Amino acid sequence: MKKTKSNLDELQELKLLKIEHNGCWLAFWGLLAVMLIQIAIGNDSRQNLAGEWIVFMCLAAYLTIGCIRNGIWDRKLKPNFKNNIIASSIAASVMGILWFIISYRNYHKLAGSIATGVIMFLSIEILCLIALTISSRLYKKRLKKLEEIDEDSTDDK
Repeated sequence: MKKTKSNLDELQELKLLKIEHNGCWLAFWGLLAVMLIQIAIGNDSRQNLAGEWIVFMCLAAYLTIGCIRNGIWDRKLKPNFKNNIIASSIAASVMGILWFIISYRNYHKLAGSIATGVIMFLSIEILCLIALTISSRLYKKRLKKLEEIDEDSTDDK
């Protein structure tokens, strides 16, 4: 994944900035409210982060849907199979290592911990690749539709 020039035109950059702006404020206030509620009810343990996770996933869904809807993928990366594999492998590696550490910390079994890490790596790799492939297809379909709409509007002039 080499850094390349931006794939976005000025209008897409502005739309992406607005999407990111709204998403970041949604995350900020949402996470603050969830944390305050957890502290208020006495459920402030580090292990009980379900509320924060839900807000995070809502933010991820908002950003994903907003970007695809506006025909925006990324400033530098293209939605192709190679980049999808690389991104999936990075996520899978991080999660595989994390689950290996958690399993070893809890059970102190090296073979079982390695198996857990490998299973999580494979699972995350496959799920991320599927999600990225579906998202990139939706993006390409939406981009084609937006370009057709743009061509129709310029033909009318």
